[in-house]
Amino acid sequence: MRWVLWLVTVIAALYGGYWFVGSRALMQGAGAALSEMQAAGRADYATFEVTGFPSRFDMTVTEPELVSADGTLRWSAPDLHIYALSYKPHHIIAVLPTAMTVTLGPETLSVTSDDLRASAVFGIDPALPLLRAQSIGTSPALSSDRGWGASAREVRVALRQGADATEQEFGLEVLMPRLSGLPATLVARDGSLPVEGERIRFDAVLRLDRPLDRFAAEQPVHVTAADLHAINLDWGPVRLSGAGSIEISASGYPEGRFDLDVRNWRPALGLATGLGLIRAEVAPTVKRALEQLALAGGDAETLSLPLVFAGGRMSLGPVPLGPAPRF
Repeated sequence: MRWVLWLVTVIAALYGGYWFVGSRALMQGAGAALSEMQAAGRADYATFEVTGFPSRFDMTVTEPELVSADGTLRWSAPDLHIYALSYKPHHIIAVLPTAMTVTLGPETLSVTSDDLRASAVFGIDPALPLLRAQSIGTSPALSSDRGWGASAREVRVALRQGADATEQEFGLEVLMPRLSGLPATLVARDGSLPVEGERIRFDAVLRLDRPLDRFAAEQPVHVTAADLHAINLDWGPVRLSGAGSIEISASGYPEGRFDLDVRNWRPALGLATGLGLIRAEVAPTVKRALEQLALAGGDAETLSLPLVFAGGRMSLGPVPLGPAPRF
Protein backbone atom coordinates (compact mmCIF):
# COMPACT_ATOMS: atom_id res chain seq x y z
CA MET A 1 0.00 0.00 0.00
CA ARG A 2 2.98 2.29 0.38
CA TRP A 3 3.16 2.92 -3.35
CA VAL A 4 -0.49 4.03 -3.32
CA LEU A 5 0.29 6.59 -0.62
CA TRP A 6 3.29 7.81 -2.58
CA LEU A 7 1.16 8.08 -5.73
CA VAL A 8 -1.54 10.06 -3.92
CA THR A 9 1.12 12.34 -2.42
CA VAL A 10 2.73 12.97 -5.80
CA ILE A 11 -0.63 13.68 -7.46
CA ALA A 12 -1.64 16.04 -4.63
CA ALA A 13 1.69 17.85 -4.89
CA LEU A 14 1.39 18.20 -8.65
CA TYR A 15 -2.21 19.41 -8.39
CA GLY A 16 -1.31 21.88 -5.65
CA GLY A 17 1.55 23.15 -7.79
CA TYR A 18 -0.83 23.52 -10.73
CA TRP A 19 -3.24 25.59 -8.60
CA PHE A 20 -0.51 27.93 -7.38
CA VAL A 21 0.92 28.35 -10.87
CA GLY A 22 -2.57 28.90 -12.28
CA SER A 23 -3.60 31.35 -9.56
CA ARG A 24 -0.36 33.30 -10.02
CA ALA A 25 -0.92 33.46 -13.77
CA LEU A 26 -4.51 34.58 -13.17
CA MET A 27 -3.38 37.30 -10.76
CA GLN A 28 -0.75 38.55 -13.19
CA GLY A 29 -3.04 38.40 -16.23
CA ALA A 30 -6.00 40.02 -14.48
CA GLY A 31 -3.76 42.61 -12.88
CA ALA A 32 -2.18 43.53 -16.21
CA ALA A 33 -5.58 43.74 -17.92
CA LEU A 34 -7.07 45.89 -15.16
CA SER A 35 -4.02 48.18 -15.13
CA GLU A 36 -4.22 48.59 -18.89
CA MET A 37 -7.93 49.41 -18.72
CA GLN A 38 -7.31 51.83 -15.85
CA ALA A 39 -4.70 53.65 -17.90
CA ALA A 40 -7.16 53.92 -20.79
CA GLY A 41 -9.93 55.18 -18.49
CA ARG A 42 -12.03 52.07 -19.17
CA ALA A 43 -12.04 50.49 -15.69
CA ASP A 44 -11.25 51.03 -12.03
CA TYR A 45 -11.25 48.93 -8.84
CA ALA A 46 -10.08 49.02 -5.22
CA THR A 47 -8.65 45.51 -4.68
CA PHE A 48 -8.72 42.05 -6.17
CA GLU A 49 -7.57 38.66 -4.94
CA VAL A 50 -7.59 35.00 -5.98
CA THR A 51 -8.54 32.25 -3.50
CA GLY A 52 -10.27 28.87 -3.68
CA PHE A 53 -7.41 26.39 -3.20
CA PRO A 54 -7.42 23.61 -4.22
CA SER A 55 -10.51 23.02 -6.35
CA ARG A 56 -11.41 26.49 -7.67
CA PHE A 57 -10.08 29.82 -8.81
CA ASP A 58 -12.19 32.42 -6.98
CA MET A 59 -11.50 36.03 -7.93
CA THR A 60 -13.01 38.85 -5.89
CA VAL A 61 -12.89 42.44 -7.12
CA THR A 62 -14.00 45.24 -4.81
CA GLU A 63 -15.53 48.49 -6.06
CA PRO A 64 -15.30 47.52 -9.75
CA GLU A 65 -16.20 50.05 -12.41
CA LEU A 66 -16.35 49.58 -16.19
CA VAL A 67 -16.72 52.30 -18.83
CA SER A 68 -17.50 51.90 -22.54
CA ALA A 69 -15.05 53.14 -25.15
CA ASP A 70 -17.15 56.24 -25.91
CA GLY A 71 -17.85 56.93 -22.22
CA THR A 72 -21.64 56.81 -22.60
CA LEU A 73 -22.09 53.55 -20.64
CA ARG A 74 -20.77 53.08 -17.11
CA TRP A 75 -21.30 50.18 -14.67
CA SER A 76 -20.24 50.10 -11.01
CA ALA A 77 -20.90 47.85 -8.02
CA PRO A 78 -19.64 47.25 -4.47
CA ASP A 79 -17.97 43.98 -5.49
CA LEU A 80 -17.86 41.21 -8.08
CA HIS A 81 -17.18 37.50 -7.55
CA ILE A 82 -15.98 35.28 -10.40
CA TYR A 83 -15.53 31.52 -9.96
CA ALA A 84 -14.01 28.76 -12.09
CA LEU A 85 -13.22 25.13 -11.33
CA SER A 86 -9.45 24.69 -11.41
CA TYR A 87 -9.77 21.75 -13.80
CA LYS A 88 -12.21 23.67 -16.06
CA PRO A 89 -10.95 27.29 -16.12
CA HIS A 90 -12.72 28.09 -19.41
CA HIS A 91 -16.12 27.79 -17.68
CA ILE A 92 -16.70 30.76 -15.36
CA ILE A 93 -19.54 31.78 -13.05
CA ALA A 94 -20.11 35.36 -11.94
CA VAL A 95 -22.18 36.31 -8.91
CA LEU A 96 -23.23 39.95 -9.03
CA PRO A 97 -24.13 42.06 -5.99
CA THR A 98 -27.72 42.80 -5.04
CA ALA A 99 -27.29 46.49 -5.94
CA MET A 100 -25.49 48.05 -8.92
CA THR A 101 -25.45 51.34 -10.80
CA VAL A 102 -25.60 51.79 -14.57
CA THR A 103 -25.18 55.16 -16.26
CA LEU A 104 -26.46 55.63 -19.81
CA GLY A 105 -25.42 59.06 -21.01
CA PRO A 106 -27.16 61.57 -18.72
CA GLU A 107 -29.42 58.93 -17.14
CA THR A 108 -28.55 56.87 -14.05
CA LEU A 109 -30.19 53.51 -13.32
CA SER A 110 -30.18 51.70 -10.00
CA VAL A 111 -30.30 47.92 -10.53
CA THR A 112 -31.28 45.59 -7.68
CA SER A 113 -32.11 41.89 -7.41
CA ASP A 114 -32.45 39.15 -4.82
CA ASP A 115 -30.07 36.92 -6.77
CA LEU A 116 -28.30 37.63 -10.06
CA ARG A 117 -25.68 35.33 -11.52
CA ALA A 118 -24.29 34.45 -14.91
CA SER A 119 -22.14 31.72 -16.43
CA ALA A 120 -20.10 31.55 -19.63
CA VAL A 121 -18.15 28.87 -21.48
CA PHE A 122 -15.27 29.95 -23.72
CA GLY A 123 -13.49 28.04 -26.44
CA ILE A 124 -10.01 26.70 -25.70
CA ASP A 125 -8.33 29.13 -28.04
CA PRO A 126 -6.06 32.18 -27.50
CA ALA A 127 -8.93 34.48 -28.57
CA LEU A 128 -11.32 32.88 -26.02
CA PRO A 129 -14.42 32.83 -28.26
CA LEU A 130 -17.71 32.78 -26.37
CA LEU A 131 -19.43 29.43 -26.92
CA ARG A 132 -22.44 29.92 -24.67
CA ALA A 133 -23.61 32.06 -21.78
CA GLN A 134 -26.67 32.44 -19.61
CA SER A 135 -27.90 34.64 -16.81
CA ILE A 136 -30.78 34.30 -14.35
CA GLY A 137 -32.04 37.04 -12.05
CA THR A 138 -34.76 36.78 -9.42
CA SER A 139 -36.77 39.85 -8.45
CA PRO A 140 -34.70 42.22 -10.64
CA ALA A 141 -35.69 45.89 -10.60
CA LEU A 142 -34.64 49.04 -12.44
CA SER A 143 -35.14 52.53 -11.08
CA SER A 144 -34.24 55.59 -13.12
CA ASP A 145 -33.38 59.03 -11.82
CA ARG A 146 -35.77 60.29 -14.52
CA GLY A 147 -38.91 59.00 -12.83
CA TRP A 148 -39.54 55.56 -14.26
CA GLY A 149 -38.97 52.01 -13.11
CA ALA A 150 -39.49 48.38 -14.07
CA SER A 151 -39.27 45.06 -12.25
CA ALA A 152 -40.00 41.36 -12.77
CA ARG A 153 -40.32 38.13 -10.88
CA GLU A 154 -37.56 36.55 -12.94
CA VAL A 155 -35.43 37.31 -15.99
CA ARG A 156 -33.57 34.71 -18.07
CA VAL A 157 -31.09 35.52 -20.84
CA ALA A 158 -29.10 33.04 -22.94
CA LEU A 159 -26.56 33.18 -25.79
CA ARG A 160 -25.15 30.29 -27.79
CA GLN A 161 -22.76 30.31 -30.73
CA GLY A 162 -24.54 29.32 -33.93
CA ALA A 163 -23.29 28.01 -37.26
CA ASP A 164 -20.10 30.08 -37.07
CA ALA A 165 -18.29 32.48 -34.73
CA THR A 166 -20.22 35.54 -35.95
CA GLU A 167 -23.64 34.02 -35.29
CA GLN A 168 -25.28 33.96 -31.86
CA GLU A 169 -28.59 32.39 -30.87
CA PHE A 170 -30.25 34.74 -28.38
CA GLY A 171 -33.10 34.10 -26.00
CA LEU A 172 -34.79 36.36 -23.44
CA GLU A 173 -37.71 35.67 -21.11
CA VAL A 174 -39.18 38.07 -18.56
CA LEU A 175 -41.76 36.70 -16.12
CA MET A 176 -44.31 38.99 -14.46
CA PRO A 177 -42.89 42.30 -15.77
CA ARG A 178 -44.17 45.36 -13.95
CA LEU A 179 -43.92 49.09 -14.70
CA SER A 180 -43.69 51.88 -12.13
CA GLY A 181 -43.47 55.64 -12.17
CA LEU A 182 -44.39 57.55 -15.32
CA PRO A 183 -44.77 54.51 -17.68
CA ALA A 184 -47.20 52.88 -15.23
CA THR A 185 -49.24 56.07 -15.11
CA LEU A 186 -49.36 56.31 -18.91
CA VAL A 187 -50.22 52.64 -19.45
CA ALA A 188 -52.96 52.44 -16.82
CA ARG A 189 -54.53 55.86 -17.36
CA ASP A 190 -57.58 54.60 -19.27
CA GLY A 191 -58.02 51.45 -17.16
CA SER A 192 -57.77 49.00 -20.09
CA LEU A 193 -54.34 47.64 -19.15
CA PRO A 194 -52.72 46.66 -15.84
CA VAL A 195 -49.26 47.88 -14.86
CA GLU A 196 -48.11 44.24 -14.62
CA GLY A 197 -47.92 41.71 -17.45
CA GLU A 198 -47.44 37.94 -17.53
CA ARG A 199 -44.57 37.28 -19.92
CA ILE A 200 -42.24 38.77 -22.53
CA ARG A 201 -40.20 36.41 -24.69
CA PHE A 202 -37.72 36.80 -27.58
CA ASP A 203 -36.08 34.04 -29.60
CA ALA A 204 -33.68 35.23 -32.30
CA VAL A 205 -30.50 34.53 -34.24
CA LEU A 206 -28.15 37.51 -34.38
CA ARG A 207 -25.51 38.06 -37.05
CA LEU A 208 -22.50 40.02 -35.76
CA ASP A 209 -19.76 41.94 -37.56
CA ARG A 210 -17.08 40.07 -35.59
CA PRO A 211 -16.90 37.21 -33.08
CA LEU A 212 -17.62 37.62 -29.38
CA ASP A 213 -14.21 36.99 -27.84
CA ARG A 214 -11.65 38.59 -25.57
CA PHE A 215 -10.98 41.35 -28.12
CA ALA A 216 -14.59 42.56 -27.98
CA ALA A 217 -13.77 45.11 -25.25
CA GLU A 218 -11.28 46.80 -27.59
CA GLN A 219 -13.23 46.29 -30.81
CA PRO A 220 -16.97 46.70 -30.10
CA VAL A 221 -19.28 44.12 -31.65
CA HIS A 222 -22.28 45.28 -33.69
CA VAL A 223 -25.37 43.42 -34.85
CA THR A 224 -25.63 43.41 -38.66
CA ALA A 225 -28.78 41.28 -39.02
CA ALA A 226 -31.38 39.49 -36.90
CA ASP A 227 -33.77 36.64 -37.61
CA LEU A 228 -36.53 36.89 -35.01
CA HIS A 229 -37.98 33.40 -34.70
CA ALA A 230 -40.55 34.39 -32.10
CA ILE A 231 -41.67 37.35 -30.05
CA ASN A 232 -44.44 36.99 -27.49
CA LEU A 233 -46.03 39.56 -25.21
CA ASP A 234 -48.76 38.55 -22.76
CA TRP A 235 -49.94 41.65 -20.91
CA GLY A 236 -53.41 41.68 -19.41
CA PRO A 237 -55.93 41.20 -22.24
CA VAL A 238 -53.29 41.74 -24.95
CA ARG A 239 -51.66 38.76 -26.68
CA LEU A 240 -48.99 39.63 -29.24
CA SER A 241 -46.90 37.21 -31.29
CA GLY A 242 -44.66 37.67 -34.29
CA ALA A 243 -41.62 36.71 -36.34
CA GLY A 244 -39.46 38.25 -39.05
CA SER A 245 -36.01 39.44 -39.96
CA ILE A 246 -34.06 42.67 -40.41
CA GLU A 247 -30.65 43.77 -41.63
CA ILE A 248 -28.80 46.83 -40.39
CA SER A 249 -27.79 49.06 -43.28
CA ALA A 250 -24.48 50.90 -43.58
CA SER A 251 -26.24 54.01 -42.27
CA GLY A 252 -27.29 52.16 -39.11
CA TYR A 253 -31.01 51.85 -39.88
CA PRO A 254 -32.87 48.51 -39.91
CA GLU A 255 -34.31 47.18 -43.16
CA GLY A 256 -36.87 44.36 -43.12
CA ARG A 257 -40.17 43.39 -41.54
CA PHE A 258 -41.83 41.56 -38.67
CA ASP A 259 -45.21 39.92 -39.16
CA LEU A 260 -47.33 40.51 -36.07
CA ASP A 261 -50.58 39.07 -34.74
CA VAL A 262 -52.23 41.09 -31.95
CA ARG A 263 -55.29 39.89 -30.04
CA ASN A 264 -57.19 42.72 -28.28
CA TRP A 265 -55.17 45.34 -30.13
CA ARG A 266 -56.84 48.50 -28.76
CA PRO A 267 -55.21 48.24 -25.31
CA ALA A 268 -51.98 47.33 -27.12
CA LEU A 269 -52.19 50.61 -29.02
CA GLY A 270 -52.59 52.41 -25.70
CA LEU A 271 -49.56 50.57 -24.33
CA ALA A 272 -47.44 51.45 -27.38
CA THR A 273 -48.53 55.08 -27.13
CA GLY A 274 -47.90 55.24 -23.40
CA LEU A 275 -44.39 53.83 -23.85
CA GLY A 276 -43.60 56.35 -26.59
CA LEU A 277 -43.46 53.80 -29.43
CA ILE A 278 -46.24 55.71 -31.18
CA ARG A 279 -46.41 59.48 -30.92
CA ALA A 280 -49.46 60.66 -29.00
CA GLU A 281 -50.43 63.18 -31.71
CA VAL A 282 -50.73 60.47 -34.39
CA ALA A 283 -52.32 57.80 -32.13
CA PRO A 284 -55.96 58.71 -33.09
CA THR A 285 -55.11 58.43 -36.81
CA VAL A 286 -53.38 55.13 -36.24
CA LYS A 287 -56.38 53.82 -34.28
CA ARG A 288 -58.85 54.65 -37.08
CA ALA A 289 -56.64 52.99 -39.69
CA LEU A 290 -56.19 49.87 -37.57
CA GLU A 291 -59.94 49.59 -36.97
CA GLN A 292 -60.45 49.42 -40.73
CA LEU A 293 -57.71 46.82 -41.13
CA ALA A 294 -59.14 44.64 -38.36
CA LEU A 295 -62.65 44.78 -39.88
CA ALA A 296 -61.21 43.87 -43.28
CA GLY A 297 -59.58 40.80 -41.69
CA GLY A 298 -62.90 39.57 -40.34
CA ASP A 299 -62.19 40.02 -36.58
CA ALA A 300 -62.49 43.51 -35.12
CA GLU A 301 -60.37 42.54 -32.09
CA THR A 302 -57.47 40.86 -33.91
CA LEU A 303 -54.85 42.44 -36.16
CA SER A 304 -52.46 40.63 -38.49
CA LEU A 305 -50.11 43.06 -40.18
CA PRO A 306 -46.41 43.72 -40.80
CA LEU A 307 -44.10 46.08 -38.95
CA VAL A 308 -41.92 47.33 -41.82
CA PHE A 309 -38.54 49.10 -41.65
CA ALA A 310 -37.43 50.81 -44.86
CA GLY A 311 -35.48 53.92 -45.81
CA GLY A 312 -34.92 54.97 -42.21
CA ARG A 313 -38.66 54.93 -41.47
CA MET A 314 -41.03 52.41 -39.93
CA SER A 315 -44.68 51.63 -40.53
CA LEU A 316 -47.33 49.31 -39.11
CA GLY A 317 -49.13 47.98 -42.15
CA PRO A 318 -50.17 51.10 -44.11
CA VAL A 319 -49.80 53.36 -41.06
CA PRO A 320 -46.53 55.36 -40.86
CA LEU A 321 -45.00 55.40 -37.39
CA GLY A 322 -42.12 57.80 -37.99
CA PRO A 323 -38.30 57.44 -37.94
CA ALA A 324 -36.85 54.00 -37.30
CA PRO A 325 -34.34 53.53 -34.46
CA ARG A 326 -30.70 53.84 -35.45
CA PHE A 327 -28.13 51.29 -34.30
